[in-house]
Amino acid sequence: MRFSRIAVLSLAGAMLFTLSGCSNSDSGQSGADNASSVKEAKAVPDKVELKNYKFPKFLKDIKQPDVLSSPVYVSFAVDDHIVKITEQPFKDHTCSAMIGNSLYIYDEGKFKGLLDSSGNVLLEADTYTSISPCSTGMLALSRDKELNAPDDYMSFNGLGVVTNIEPPEFKPESISVVKDMRYREKSDDQPEEYYNVINLRTSDGKTVGEDTFFCDWDKVEQVTAQSINTSRPFNAYYKAEKDGEYYFICFDKFCNYTVYDGAYGYVRLKVGDEYGECYILDHDDYAELTKLLESFGDTGALKSPSKDESLDYIQLETGYGTDEVVTMTLSADGYCLFDHTDSGEQQSNNKYFMILDKESFVSLVKWVDQVLSTEYAD
Repeated sequence: MRFSRIAVLSLAGAMLFTLSGCSNSDSGQSGADNASSVKEAKAVPDKVELKNYKFPKFLKDIKQPDVLSSPVYVSFAVDDHIVKITEQPFKDHTCSAMIGNSLYIYDEGKFKGLLDSSGNVLLEADTYTSISPCSTGMLALSRDKELNAPDDYMSFNGLGVVTNIEPPEFKPESISVVKDMRYREKSDDQPEEYYNVINLRTSDGKTVGEDTFFCDWDKVEQVTAQSINTSRPFNAYYKAEKDGEYYFICFDKFCNYTVYDGAYGYVRLKVGDEYGECYILDHDDYAELTKLLESFGDTGALKSPSKDESLDYIQLETGYGTDEVVTMTLSADGYCLFDHTDSGEQQSNNKYFMILDKESFVSLVKWVDQVLSTEYAD
């Protein structure tokens, strides 16, 4: 369910914002017993006496929110291709790691070299201080960082043969957006049919994400780092959509790619003297948030906001990826500013104050603390 389905509010008539109630069990999996609102007929903005809530600890660690914070698939992970040595295989050299099943990294002081599987020296340990796989069949070799010299590169194979190669150069045209056709067999609830999907394909003919969930998209478009608010240094960025869920596919200069959860919304939270911000990056968490919002009590229109600017508050931006973005700023006394922006064909912007059950504020803070925090767990 999208937030826009419950947040398209009308200013006509008495301008009521009525949402259906639900029990604690409707609030989703994580934190359902604590992060749910108490239904009230209509809240009254009197003295603020709320149940205990606290500033979520995980927000303290987010210095600069980045939309690329939740990786879900990595096409090439260094740790999958290099293993630390626990028992020395050769008498004449001290090895620190094995690459694949054919190469060993050995150390002499601060320098590193390469041995084959028989212990023969392929590369003397007298130039490079770091050797690491950087792509399938490719090694990056780095000199002392103080020299500020560019990396060198080598190719290698399963027989332990290494060859110097030119530094890889990323070419945007090596990745293309293509349309593929798929066939669906007839089932009890669906007819047989051919249908179109969108994929990313590399110049060597490989389909990005093939044999995983992360392919056969409904929509794919290239974006920029600036447009998605990220500081992660990739060479190409794509936004993909599938079954209403959003992802980003990011390529490095070796054409390795990482798939990240997309953003569905944004949170800003002030509790006492502490303040933090983060994205909502998980589709299931976002669905749980919409259920929580549906559980809030009836609300009425107001002519003026709260006068106490020192109160704790939470601000939610929801509807990312759609034409309808809603910003909800709720203070601890129940006063709430709704800013509903429609960027579709009929562009509009509605702003108005409402008053919610004060426990709604507590429910949202606890949802951030108990549910959203798991997206940023190490």
